[in-house]
Amino acid sequence: MQRVAGVRALTVPYAESEQAFTDLLSPVVDSGYRLACAMLHDAHGAQDAVQEASLTAWRKFGRLEDRARMRSWFLGIVANECRNARRRKWIAGVTLGLPGKLSVRSAEERVVAGADLRRSLARLRHRDRLVVALFFYLDLPLEEVAATVGDSVGATRARLYRSIRRLRPDLATEEGLQ
Repeated sequence: MQRVAGVRALTVPYAESEQAFTDLLSPVVDSGYRLACAMLHDAHGAQDAVQEASLTAWRKFGRLEDRARMRSWFLGIVANECRNARRRKWIAGVTLGLPGKLSVRSAEERVVAGADLRRSLARLRHRDRLVVALFFYLDLPLEEVAATVGDSVGATRARLYRSIRRLRPDLATEEGLQ
């Protein structure tokens, strides 16, 4: 640490750890973005969530003991950022008194509203939606999904099975109505 005009300034004593972080993060950013898109259904929100997750990962990089688990560790951080983003959106809507439905809908909202699968996914709880997105959208093996979620493989398999069962009745009912 150096003192500059009475203010403590941090120097970067670990330039090699910065490069190591960049080397480990680069291959998993795309997976994080796809996960955020699946969780938020908003490209700009997904970019923000991945950027926040990257900053959080950089701050906590020293705590990562097993660097081979970087992808599941980073995807867990992205999932938490997505949950926080959905909470902030809900709180902003409640505290600002914004209407639930706008009179003019964007083309993206019409596509999302018209997709049976996305509507059904939106009805799932966060952890259930996360498991489905990791397994089906990102094609992660069940062991890595379990590591990302922080559950055992058996619990993750059961959560995935229950989530799929919850999706099927919604899809069959809505398809029959159209």
